[in-house]
Amino acid sequence: MRKEELKSRVLGAASGLFLTIPQIWMVAAPLQLIAFIPVLYLASKKDTTYGKMIYAGVYMGIFYVLPQVYVLRMPLIITLILFAELILIFSIFSLLSYRLLHKPTLLSVFAVGALFVLLDWINFTAVPIWGMAQSIVRPWSAYPELISFVSLTGLTGIAFLIVSLQSLAVNAVVCPKKKRTYVAAAGVLLFAIALNIVLQRTEPVEKVKVSAMGWTEDSNSIDYPKDANSLYAKLVKKAAQEDSKIVVSPELGFYTGSGDISQWLVNFQKIAKENNIALVIGVASENSNIAVIIGPDGEVLDDYTKTHLTPFEDYKKGDGKPVIVTIDGKKTGVMICHDDNFTDISRKYGRKEVSLIAVPTQDWSQVKNAHFQSSINRAIESNYAVIRACNNGISAIISPKGELIKKMDHLIEGSGIITGEVALYSCETIFSLLGHWPIVPCLILLLFYTAGEVRPRISFVKHRHGLNL
Repeated sequence: MRKEELKSRVLGAASGLFLTIPQIWMVAAPLQLIAFIPVLYLASKKDTTYGKMIYAGVYMGIFYVLPQVYVLRMPLIITLILFAELILIFSIFSLLSYRLLHKPTLLSVFAVGALFVLLDWINFTAVPIWGMAQSIVRPWSAYPELISFVSLTGLTGIAFLIVSLQSLAVNAVVCPKKKRTYVAAAGVLLFAIALNIVLQRTEPVEKVKVSAMGWTEDSNSIDYPKDANSLYAKLVKKAAQEDSKIVVSPELGFYTGSGDISQWLVNFQKIAKENNIALVIGVASENSNIAVIIGPDGEVLDDYTKTHLTPFEDYKKGDGKPVIVTIDGKKTGVMICHDDNFTDISRKYGRKEVSLIAVPTQDWSQVKNAHFQSSINRAIESNYAVIRACNNGISAIISPKGELIKKMDHLIEGSGIITGEVALYSCETIFSLLGHWPIVPCLILLLFYTAGEVRPRISFVKHRHGLNL
């Protein structure tokens, strides 16, 4: 293997590893601020070739995917699909970055950021097995205040910023004559982030206490809630004593059988009324995965059917229609587990200015952290608090700003309940209204740059061959 070929592979592998470490250990998200530098540096070198960039892109994809394959241990077919998709995406990024930076200008440098936005959008849209959980920039939920601007742009805003900043840094080094321009542009981006952080620090309109409970599927555990009168009733009573207004329990936490669900709900209605507290109960009902909402007076208010089913589920699919009830004067909605890996339903709740979202959830050890990151991002994007109750994973109370009020990992801490006071805000967000709108200006930027590159070539060809077209 030639030295230059080896160098391309090593640089690609380094970029892939720096990108994937935060996917496994999310507090390491700042590593993504240097992850693209090796490949972008290679792309900016005059002696680089398309062949070298292909090697870099393929190795970037391989070393991004392999560590996650080991940690997540998905079924083989899903692993192969995502493996092929991500290697293709990183290869395209590597090749087109080289094309954009062969004659670096401020426009071409920002075009690299726009390119990554479009590719990450394709990543979580074209093969939406895990939805937004597939986004390469998902781990930035570990720093909610820093990424508060996702209420304006969604995760695509993060994608644009981190790649554009690294592209500016690389070209400031490679093109010292334009260093001041690139540094100034980076300063503008950083100032915009800082300004947004200041503007997002608004006062809440009110606060409310809420609770989430969870457990593990251990049939030998004396705490496993096999019926509504065991651990469940004790935990609800504990929440009520702490002045909580709503208790959420995990997805598929109880099974109704094939009989009349109204008869099955009698015990839960009694518990709600006795404790004067609202309940959101994850239920397996015949062939449906639902969440039943019971008011503090014991009345059944509504139910929601899970819409986004995982590849392993054979339940009836919901219609995605928001279910909104009023609990203690607050608009409250429901999603179930995999639903919060997507933004279609979450944005509907945001547009209706829902204050609280109950999310009954069921995870497993390999995916619990990745899925938890998605829950934080949905809260910030649409400005509502999330009450996440999990079986085999992490229960949490998350503020509309992404702050973790309370958290409990049931695989480590066992069965239990968390109660916390969460601040609520009243405004809908730009992201709830417009969704992933940054892909439009990013596409326009790339087309504009491409048109600017094509016109001189056409003029050159016409002049060289004496054409009069």
